[in-house]
Amino acid sequence: MAQYLATSQITTNIPGAYPFINVISNPVGVTASGIIVIFGEADGGQSYQNESLANNFFTPNQLNAVKQKYLSGQIVDAFQALSAPSSDPAITGSANRIYIAKTNQGSKASAVLAASNSVPAAYGTLSDSNWGLPGNNYQYQVTSIAAEDAPAISGGTIPTLGSALNNASFSVRLNGGAVSVIALSATSTNHDTIPHLVAELNALFAAAPLALTASAGAAPSSIEISVSSDAYANGRGWGKALELVDSTPGDLAALGLAAGLTVSSQEPGVQLEVSNSATNISQSIDVTSIVQLQVGYAGTTATMSISATALTTTVTGGSGANLNILLSQFKTCADLAAYIASQTGYSAVCAPSAQQLSPSALDEVSAIGIAASGAGLTPGRVKNAASAFSIAANNSALSFATGVDGNQGLPATMANPAYLSGGARGNTLASDIVNVLAQLASIQCNMVVPLFSQDASKDITAGLTASGSTYTIAAINAATKNHVIEYSTPQLKHNRIALCSILDTYGNAAEQAQSLGHYRVSLTMQGVTQVSASTGLNQLFQPWYAAVIAAGMQAGGFYQAIVNKAANIISYTDPANFNSGDPGDVSAALNAGLLFMAQDTGRAGYWVSDQTTYGYDTNFVYNSIQAVYDSDLIALDLAQSFFLAFVGKSDADVDSSVGLAYLAQKMAQYKSQKLIAASADAPLGYKNQRVQLAAPTMTVNVEIKLATAIYFIPINLNISAVQNAAS
Repeated sequence: MAQYLATSQITTNIPGAYPFINVISNPVGVTASGIIVIFGEADGGQSYQNESLANNFFTPNQLNAVKQKYLSGQIVDAFQALSAPSSDPAITGSANRIYIAKTNQGSKASAVLAASNSVPAAYGTLSDSNWGLPGNNYQYQVTSIAAEDAPAISGGTIPTLGSALNNASFSVRLNGGAVSVIALSATSTNHDTIPHLVAELNALFAAAPLALTASAGAAPSSIEISVSSDAYANGRGWGKALELVDSTPGDLAALGLAAGLTVSSQEPGVQLEVSNSATNISQSIDVTSIVQLQVGYAGTTATMSISATALTTTVTGGSGANLNILLSQFKTCADLAAYIASQTGYSAVCAPSAQQLSPSALDEVSAIGIAASGAGLTPGRVKNAASAFSIAANNSALSFATGVDGNQGLPATMANPAYLSGGARGNTLASDIVNVLAQLASIQCNMVVPLFSQDASKDITAGLTASGSTYTIAAINAATKNHVIEYSTPQLKHNRIALCSILDTYGNAAEQAQSLGHYRVSLTMQGVTQVSASTGLNQLFQPWYAAVIAAGMQAGGFYQAIVNKAANIISYTDPANFNSGDPGDVSAALNAGLLFMAQDTGRAGYWVSDQTTYGYDTNFVYNSIQAVYDSDLIALDLAQSFFLAFVGKSDADVDSSVGLAYLAQKMAQYKSQKLIAASADAPLGYKNQRVQLAAPTMTVNVEIKLATAIYFIPINLNISAVQNAAS
């Protein structure tokens, strides 16, 4: 059976050091100093559901990073307060680390880009890179910067029209397809003039059918054959090719034409324009379609397909065979092209720009023609347009996710700009508060500050939260109190203090403080005016802002109390029925367990005390944020230090005198850090030290003199009468 440590405060079989502070016998413990958690709402950023809180922390000098992520709202303004909470020369710092948990689950603004094809489909989705309502301000448009210049063959002057062309024939391969024979009629009047010849050819092309167009050429008495315009050229992952074959020797020459393969002189290109007037963002990104891989097969018919994983061909005629190639076999398109070219009957070449391009970047195409009438011809022309667009779009202010039809070509162009939609701030539900607090169990921190001061119903009316929010301030404060109590135990060693708030009348604030009634919870009630990090204007913040200021000042003060220290604020606002300038009101508020400020000449606001909501007696630790905070620091540091130094060591190597010497060393450290102080009965800041080793347990006892603040200065002034004598 495992060994156990069993005391009145803990029973455990886990080897470790477990601290017990006895201010009047209440155990506490925590690790590092100056670590604050804030949780609340923001206009941007991921919510706690989608982010690991353990990794989401910042230092006070990272306000710009917080603004970039969370945009605006309570979290941003709270962080600004933590950046410089104090205007008192005695406290010049702030927190060492600030964890942030966003409670409202926002949604991203987005829009679907249409694919360029005959059946409407989604090329992909443009989305705000951030969450929330501000994303709806993004405007976007896809415009054309280059139209496809499809293959066109311009012939020379035709030697003789009319009967010389009777029954003349030639063959055409369009886009690597099967051979189509084009035969002129035996009626000379059908081709005795260029207009007649053009009309006859167009009728033959239509009957084939072939998407070709004949027209008068630039040279005298000549014709031009071109691939017809394509309304969906943007959506093609392949480039066009036109091959003329002199199937009846001499007939092409009779028409002023020459055999050979002609390809598009220009592929489509688009520009993605993204702008946001609210954030002064304006971007224009150009994307052109580039043919990166060219493949041909000398045979009767041949098609090629490229999926996300494989390149396959189906061929007839010729001397080669079908191919089935895993793209992952090849590091670059150059390697892929070299392999295809080595196969019997195939030709392949890689564009210079694709020498180091991964084959996975090629557009996905289905059964495109690659057949050619001669070796070395490569009518199968594959682009990497989709990959290029995705990379470019994801390097804009927005993010892009490929849709079902976004694996080849470019998106359709847009006649007019449009806006993203669907961005929303999102709600904070009552359950979100519970879930956020549960996440805090995974981190070590000293103070927890909820950025809420009133019920959701009131915040909805004020426009501070979404209409579906359901939290109540009483429940938030109670849940936060329960959390800090639950984790401030010798076994869990995650001691923390809650700095809560309430926006209500003084009477209700006092009632709330008394209902919380615990030394690990403080409650503020005053609104604070300060410049907003979100708007740059003076703003009256709810009392949570004061709680944030208090937390930041205590973290920066370390061993010092915030009592009589000036906060970095413009002004504060008392709740109804309370006057911070009235000694009677001040005394009553302190008795009620409230944390608040007063003002005097030269100080817009200073902390009257560092009162917790503890109200059972005058305990000098439990009624002081600083005393609770510092006793936590000492307790867990001492426990962690003894754990590292002695747990697992043999009692043949360690005895009680070694433990006692180590304890003296730690006490000297705390005294130098001003966490403990000399006393008349303990000049070194501690006394009654004793270490007892009774294997497997080392018991440490020590009484420390915690360094606390001076709160009261009674002055005894003796006054006597003036006495004079003259003679």
